[in-house]
Amino acid sequence: MQPLVSAAASLFERQHPQVHIQVDGGGSRAGLAAVTSHQADIGDSDIYADPAIYPDPNLTDHIVCVIPFAMVVNPDVTVTSLTRQQIIDIFSTGSIRNWSQVGGPDLPIVPVVRPQTSGTRDTFRKYILGGRDEKGKLLQTDSSVTVRETVAHTPGAIGYLGLSVLTPAVRVLAIEGARPTLTDIVAGRYIFWSYEHMYTLGDDNPLLSAFLDFMLSAPVQQKAQEMGYIPIAAMNLNGSSREGASVLSLAMVTRPEQDRAFSRGEEG
Repeated sequence: MQPLVSAAASLFERQHPQVHIQVDGGGSRAGLAAVTSHQADIGDSDIYADPAIYPDPNLTDHIVCVIPFAMVVNPDVTVTSLTRQQIIDIFSTGSIRNWSQVGGPDLPIVPVVRPQTSGTRDTFRKYILGGRDEKGKLLQTDSSVTVRETVAHTPGAIGYLGLSVLTPAVRVLAIEGARPTLTDIVAGRYIFWSYEHMYTLGDDNPLLSAFLDFMLSAPVQQKAQEMGYIPIAAMNLNGSSREGASVLSLAMVTRPEQDRAFSRGEEG
């Protein structure tokens, strides 16, 4: 979600020259930790803030869009689709270690993952691995961009990332024959996606409320679509829902000489 929030922050600053918004990464858990510890005014993340873990009754969830995630492979991998079980066997059980086992070239499989603080990784575990942990020899990278670059330059590599950072440098795999499109997501055929949420401790700060409203405005929602996200209205109109959420951490504080916004949290 960081690319979208950064773009929205720039647009907001142009309309409000007295405001400065600084957007930082760090992962969903970092975003939630920052907002719940009052180090940030908005916490952004790809995971739902479970009340059992984040019990503050003032923690308020603001859904701003949907992020489809994709399984991506190195361009030399000729496989075009995997089943969930095959992905589980690659990332968790370890019973699939060579692309030849799933109809591809005789090439060792190199799984690439995000760090433990990543909401994308949590979403992958929950909806693709069925709650299982990744096991075996894994390449861990700190962002979706580095996942993309690692997969693009590592023979046999497979990883996952948000469509907002997808480029032709990697190839997208279908999952159970479905692809990360609005049509397949709404129809329930594609399950690897999450809401992008922005969490606050209440919303009595006018500056903060203005920015949250701005995130749902037509210009930002259009920008979201251009960047690979799905506008939230498209999901609402089709009745799609899910408990899990995506949260970025944005902190907005006021100084006497200016309004300053500070953002910290999920990269995507």
